[in-house]
Amino acid sequence: MKLKYLNHIDVFRAIAVLLVILFHLDIVLFSGGFIGVDLFFVISGFLITRLIGQEVDTTKNFSFKRFYTRRARRLLPSLFLVILLVFIFSFLLFSPSDFMSATQSMMMAAVALSNFFFLGETGYFDTAAHFKPLLHTWSLGIEEQFYLIWPLLLVFLLKKMAKKKLLVFVLILTGISFASNLYTSTYGISSSMLVSNTGNPLEATAIQFYLLPFRAFEFLIGGILVFIPTPKIKNEWIKIILHIIGLGVILLSSIYLTKSTNYLSAFNIIPCLGIALLLWIPAAKEFTLFYENKFLRLVGRASYTWYLFHWPMIVFYKYLVERSFNTIEILILFFGSLLLSLAIFTYYETPLRGREAKLSIKSNRTLIGSIGLFLLLLTGINWHVNQSDGWMWRLGEKKLSIIENIGNPRKYHVNNWGGAGYERGLIQADANEQSAIDMIWLGDSHCGQYASGVDAILVKKHGKNIHFANLMNPSALYLPDVLPTHIAYKNVNRILSKTQQLLKDHPRATLVLSHLWIEQMNRSVIVNERTGHKIRLTNDPRSFQLIAKKIEKLLNIVGQRNLIIIGSGPVKAKNELNYVEKLLKPKYLASLSPTSTTFRPNFHYLKINPFFEAYFKNKKNIYVIDPCQALCANNICLSQKDDKIFLSDKDHLSKDGAFAVIEFFESTFLSTLK
Repeated sequence: MKLKYLNHIDVFRAIAVLLVILFHLDIVLFSGGFIGVDLFFVISGFLITRLIGQEVDTTKNFSFKRFYTRRARRLLPSLFLVILLVFIFSFLLFSPSDFMSATQSMMMAAVALSNFFFLGETGYFDTAAHFKPLLHTWSLGIEEQFYLIWPLLLVFLLKKMAKKKLLVFVLILTGISFASNLYTSTYGISSSMLVSNTGNPLEATAIQFYLLPFRAFEFLIGGILVFIPTPKIKNEWIKIILHIIGLGVILLSSIYLTKSTNYLSAFNIIPCLGIALLLWIPAAKEFTLFYENKFLRLVGRASYTWYLFHWPMIVFYKYLVERSFNTIEILILFFGSLLLSLAIFTYYETPLRGREAKLSIKSNRTLIGSIGLFLLLLTGINWHVNQSDGWMWRLGEKKLSIIENIGNPRKYHVNNWGGAGYERGLIQADANEQSAIDMIWLGDSHCGQYASGVDAILVKKHGKNIHFANLMNPSALYLPDVLPTHIAYKNVNRILSKTQQLLKDHPRATLVLSHLWIEQMNRSVIVNERTGHKIRLTNDPRSFQLIAKKIEKLLNIVGQRNLIIIGSGPVKAKNELNYVEKLLKPKYLASLSPTSTTFRPNFHYLKINPFFEAYFKNKKNIYVIDPCQALCANNICLSQKDDKIFLSDKDHLSKDGAFAVIEFFESTFLSTLK
């Protein structure tokens, strides 16, 4: 017996994809629009479990061959088309390193492993993610991995268990997946195996976002609905109220959940329960016009296509203009991507899928051969692009000369970050391990970035011994009573405790605190010493004052001494490319997207600097340094001067940048060391 098609699910798909599009277009009202993906996962879990359950019930068997063939015909035509278009536009627009990254992601997206690839590259909400045209395929990777595991397990369980026992088993799996989110949000993940491509430990939030075990509960919530009978509700008003509650939960989640929400991966269960309610309850007559709306249903049927094509369009346009979109551009991208997707769905995807339920052996062989040929072609392109360093012949002689000066552009940040080569931490003027330490630096990578400048000026020039407590990771605020929400606190506490003891062992050493303050505050809470209550930190004066109090507490713990607080340095806007990538765009883009040697910093990160200056102005032995004074004037900052490039990426100083800042404040540093 053929399953009845559920028209209202197309409308739910339309809502889900619409939320994602609005989020990707940076519509402020829908800062939580990413929950549209969570809605898709619940719907997918419901549909696949319903399909498998029905087939096993009626035939006592399940055709995995037919199931996976249908999945391939449904997903691959548009996926391969978008990969082809991404290759063409990446070739035309991207710098060599971005082009290499794009071709690698093409290969991983084609084999449903892009979630692992992007887990190693960047977090979904990181600024670098704005220029990855296939980033959104992480969700396809998770979905296909679920489709690989769940049918095998479910068919086995359906044959071995009664449905009531199976329901209990699925509930247990759901609980385990959800509990893993709560645990990692509270305690983080500590493993030397879970590191990014740069060698840094992966943050718990990224792991929760990209890996199936932490997302499985969303699919399983949909699956649970199949084993729970639809309630018989005769009162139309109750149906209406339940529909309003379900839709309201989804809408409010898309407005109030944000990327900085504490326990975000666990809170994602709220919109999942909202869509689950809508899938479970019978339709209300008053919502018939809404659920039967032909345009919404068409958008829902084409939601996969729209999801695939909208993000590359946004990325390539953003790569070209390097700024936030205005209203006209948002409307063009929204409706342009929608119309393109509807055309592809109607005239390309649907005909290729065909309408026949049973597929011939010949057509299956053609499908397998086409997939194999496409993957072989992708493998060859990926190999050649990466072997030839991103097809640098696209750049022209003038830009090729830049590469001779900066080296491999893909490793520019790794090799030229101000702390590169100083992982040991102790920088000495002589080889005597017993020498007294004159200055101890504590902070995140925005502390470690000054190591090369400190070495050149304070160590080699003035003969001081300097210790960097933490050059790179874990990335967090190193202050008493401040807990990170993205990594295990024990790793932070270990470094903070060792540094406190080191300071006590060297009572004359100057303490330097340096962080990308706002970024770390956004993923931290402060514990109230008296009540134990956790206070979420934000970018406001109240949070600034709490941080200032904890700085004073740290100074009391380690003993009164000279303290230098370094504010946040110049950070580029989220829609702006790294300077090296801008320099190395293909030669024919010079007139369309010229490269400026200056930029306006993201003032969101700099608000704390004047607060520190005012708060500590009359505090004895406390000095505040604003690194922007060395590189900026009149709210304009330098990316390059002569042959010196001052940033290694969007927010970290290069070795030249570190030297410029330390040299600018040389007298301040020396005065604290006397």
